[in-house]
Order: sequence, then structure tokens, then C-alpha cells
Amino acid sequence: MQVLERDKKEIEIRVSKMSDFLKMEYLESCLKKFSDHEIQKFCCVELSRLYESKFMYLEAVKYIFKFQELSGNPMEKKRASQKEIELLIKGGFYDKAESVVKKTLTMLNDSEKMELKRNIVSWYKVIGEKAERMGRNAEIIKVYEKILPYTSDNERNHIKLKLIDSYKKLGKIREAIEL
Repeated sequence: MQVLERDKKEIEIRVSKMSDFLKMEYLESCLKKFSDHEIQKFCCVELSRLYESKFMYLEAVKYIFKFQELSGNPMEKKRASQKEIELLIKGGFYDKAESVVKKTLTMLNDSEKMELKRNIVSWYKVIGEKAERMGRNAEIIKVYEKILPYTSDNERNHIKLKLIDSYKKLGKIREAIEL
């Protein structure tokens, strides 16, 4: 797509008049054309938001990661890392999310670590509750096993009960007993 605009404001105006998929194509063209970091950061954030709204989480992660590389501000990097984790969890890429969590925890102070852990639990819980409503026991097990390290004792017991129930439904009695 042809990019005639010269600055961020002009790009914002043009993007506001487009449908979502045209925005995606146009913003990707802008990323290739412009070397200005502010324009690239704007394009990355918008692309990530658009791809997330279309449930294309890996593409959204790609642009959040690029935003993170472009950003010089440590707070922006932290927020981008947290968004990357959220998108990976929403997309079902739990192992990738775990590796990003480990990397992100090294950048955070103690209170930020606790907040991130609470957010991780809430993101996983949303997916776990959806899996429970749909009766997907294998997914329930995957999700709740990932939550366990981030929970407090009271919450951990509640999650263990859900895990035991799902293990029994899948005929995994040994795992239910070991838990």
C-alpha cells in the first residue's frame, strides 16, 4: 500500500478512516517506509492492538516485541513485556509465556513482581473458566498446572481441587492421587 503521509499525525488521520484489515496493511507499510522510532512505535502498538482484536495473538506478540526493542524507556519495556505475556497466554502459548515471564521478572522490583504474578493468575483463570464452561478437561489441566506456582496457599487448594476433578474425568487417577 502506498504511504504518502510524512508524520505521525497524518498517519493517525489516515488510519482513522480505514477498516481494520486495511489499517493492518497500511501500518505494516508505514513500518517499512519510516525509520523514525516514534512512528514505528505507534505503528507497532496499533498493529498489536488490531491483531489482538482479531484473535491473531502471535502477530500481536510480534509487534509488541518489536515495540519493546524500539523503546528506550524502561517503563514502556516493562509494560510491553507484560502485554507480551498476556497475549501469549491468551493465544495458548504457555511455554513461551513462561520464558518471557522469567525474563520479565528480572526487570521488575518486588511490588511489580507481585502485581505481575496476580495478573498472570487472572489471565490463566479467565482461560481456565472458559475451558470449564466448555468441558475441556485437558485444557483445564494445562492451564491450572501453569497457575499453581503463582498462587497463594488458599487459592492453590482451590485450584488443586479443580485439577483433581479434571484428572479424574480424564481417568488420570495416579496424577489425582499425587496432587
